[in-house]
Amino acid sequence: MAERPRPDGRLLRRWVVTGPIGAGKSLAVAELAALGARVVDADAEGRALLAEPGMPAALAAVLGPAVLRGGEVDRAAVAALVFADPGALARLNDLTHPRLAARLEARLREHEAAAREPGLAVVEAAVYFLLPPFGPVDLVVAVDAPPELRVSRLAASGRFDAAAARVRAEAQRSLLDAFSRADVVLRNEGGPEDLRRAVRALVAARAPELTSPDAPPREGP
Repeated sequence: MAERPRPDGRLLRRWVVTGPIGAGKSLAVAELAALGARVVDADAEGRALLAEPGMPAALAAVLGPAVLRGGEVDRAAVAALVFADPGALARLNDLTHPRLAARLEARLREHEAAAREPGLAVVEAAVYFLLPPFGPVDLVVAVDAPPELRVSRLAASGRFDAAAARVRAEAQRSLLDAFSRADVVLRNEGGPEDLRRAVRALVAARAPELTSPDAPPREGP
């Protein structure tokens, strides 16, 4: 049986999936997408935000001209600066987080406007607990894993060498307590299929419309 709309008239549940880098939140979100969830990627929205008219100049004003290359934001230069300077990170967050929250809410509203039946919209956002509120959220899910396991996963992915992986993981240390405030914490200490099973169990318990007989078929392995 199709679930009724949310009490405020929304057809879509809103979940946030958060957690430290290397913990597995992207894998969890991919599984939710395979089950039919609509996904909003905060990293992608952040990249789009930095390309908005006026943002390169605004960023240079708070971080210095070295973060620009050819008049555009050099994301690698920004990352190198803010990971080494907590004050620069705070200035970056003050500038971008309110705008990012507004973009996330806009994407959620677009998904809601396109929905024709009950379902799930998921925001993937490592920085969720640092953002201003962006509308109602029904469930916050944190995916977590021990620090050394996260660093080894990052190094194995080929995205960073071991030293860079450790710097990235260390940069999120201040958020570790915040992640524990999530409504649900999935400990991802096993293999990928273990996490997929945990996500499917969560969906069955909290968003059964995605696993109902009328739900769209799951794609992928």
